[in-house]
Amino acid sequence: MKIIYIQKNNDREFFSTPAKYSKIPSSNWQYINPIDKKYFVKTFFEKFLSDSKIVLFDARHKQLLQYYNSINISTLSKADILNKNCRLLFFTSGSTGFPTGAFKTKENLMSEVKALAKLIKKSNIKKVVATVPFVHIYGVLVGLLLPYYLDTTLVIKEDFLPYELLKEAGEEKTLIITTPVFIKALNKLDEKKDLSKTIFISSTGPLSPNDAKIFEKKYKTTLLQLFGSTETGGIAYKFGSEKKWLPLENVHISIHEEKLQVSSPYISPFVLNQKILSVSQPFTTEDIIEIDGNGFMLVGRSNKIVKIAGKRISVLQLESIIETIPNIKKALVSVIYKKNHFRSEQIIITLESSEKISKQIIRKKLSENYGALTIPFEINYVDKINISSMGKKILI
Repeated sequence: MKIIYIQKNNDREFFSTPAKYSKIPSSNWQYINPIDKKYFVKTFFEKFLSDSKIVLFDARHKQLLQYYNSINISTLSKADILNKNCRLLFFTSGSTGFPTGAFKTKENLMSEVKALAKLIKKSNIKKVVATVPFVHIYGVLVGLLLPYYLDTTLVIKEDFLPYELLKEAGEEKTLIITTPVFIKALNKLDEKKDLSKTIFISSTGPLSPNDAKIFEKKYKTTLLQLFGSTETGGIAYKFGSEKKWLPLENVHISIHEEKLQVSSPYISPFVLNQKILSVSQPFTTEDIIEIDGNGFMLVGRSNKIVKIAGKRISVLQLESIIETIPNIKKALVSVIYKKNHFRSEQIIITLESSEKISKQIIRKKLSENYGALTIPFEINYVDKINISSMGKKILI
């Protein structure tokens, strides 16, 4: 695979990845710091192709770094079993608690890469541009291993600006690996461009149907959205603003108490949660779904859904609507439960806004879209709602 590394001054450095490495793999698990992308790509393929054991997480997560430094994976119970087959250890984002580690075999990853390649086979991709960081499973799986499998040119930069990405996307038969944050940023650019021979892949979080429609119409392009998690790997996909998700090849879905159950060859055989635990299938996620023929409709995460006028609404949908109110730059919605209150379910709305917004305005906007809002809510204001490296809103 040929790799183009765009430096800060926009000079381009060219290098390539050998078909395989003859280096003898280490018996120990080895951490790769993903901050420098050029160093990471070279180091990752050296270790991955030589069958070494790799650990990945963001070193800026101090608690996780401290935890990892305090353990020796190879001495934990069941380590002898996972050491035979597992080659990568990813960690979840930790948005619902302390990050969980997910061990992956090469087969977990490469079988999914082959399934993804089939979805874009007709496009005959010649160049892949990755804006994602190589720290979570999406960045490695789609940003690195997919272009490696396609044997194409990979273009990377520490931080792409939206207009720079648009320039790269202008070449025919280009695949862009990105996130909803970039899709929304491209929607806001004044420039229009015909990208009908370019494909965009987006993941790490849902993209509202409206944002997807605007993007496809503005650039006349194809948008492929992926859905999954660190533990499960890829689960489903959809094109554009379609509401229904279709299972990836070899993925079988079912429902248990309204939650999505998954059986697939992409699921981690082991997870690390203080100790090494075996994963059984089907794997029950925290996603509430509704089966629709050969696919499913995603309602939202079980702990991030509220009922408005009898309808189950994801907080991500609420955020998208609130952000259409003038002067609101970003909105972050949380659901809390107070058992001793008459209404146990309450909403906390955190706003990054240029001015104070009355409750009446927010209530009216939500009611216009979902019906009468009777759930009590509070509004907090912050100077900045940050976006994580994987495109998720966070408060620091």
